[in-house]
Amino acid sequence: FYYRGDFNGLVSLFRDHEGLAKSVDKAELGMFYGWLGMGLYGNGKAKNSYDYLCKALKIGEEIEDRRLIGYACTWLTWTCTELGLLEEALDFGKRAQEISRSFESDQYLYFKSLGGLGYAYYHSGETRKALEAGKAILEYGDTHSNIRSLVMGHWTMGLGYTMGGDCNSAIECVESGTRFSADPFYSQTLRLLLGMS
Repeated sequence: FYYRGDFNGLVSLFRDHEGLAKSVDKAELGMFYGWLGMGLYGNGKAKNSYDYLCKALKIGEEIEDRRLIGYACTWLTWTCTELGLLEEALDFGKRAQEISRSFESDQYLYFKSLGGLGYAYYHSGETRKALEAGKAILEYGDTHSNIRSLVMGHWTMGLGYTMGGDCNSAIECVESGTRFSADPFYSQTLRLLLGMS
């Protein structure tokens, strides 16, 4: 559902199983709330997303589950940016990046949180930092042969170039990402930025 960009389906799936989720252990419930929050973000329901992601974060902190905290902070970076809570977004993104170092095999946690930081830098008008985040995501994707990281890196670089007024470089970056993006969600995100550029 997530990579296809079917956030309606994702949210419906989670809503249908919310009662069951409350019967599992707290770590699983926290991840359930986290994914539901991410789905709501994808549906454009940032306030509801924020509420569920805060529930996930609270559970993670109560049970001292660093992975859960990392995921909640990663997704809160994106949601807070949408809500205009840019200082919070940057704080959550930096916290998620720090936690990601403890989970080297979890590539998503690293590149998604750094992409969120790049997105927050873009909205904060910090062109250089957005470009630096994009470059780091590209290098990580190349080093780890992770196509999704490469796509996110091209997108983040595109944001930075757009913010800096270099639309030709943004277009070049985004077109590079679209050539090998396999996921509809990431492909459409790139195409949106291409249109903007």
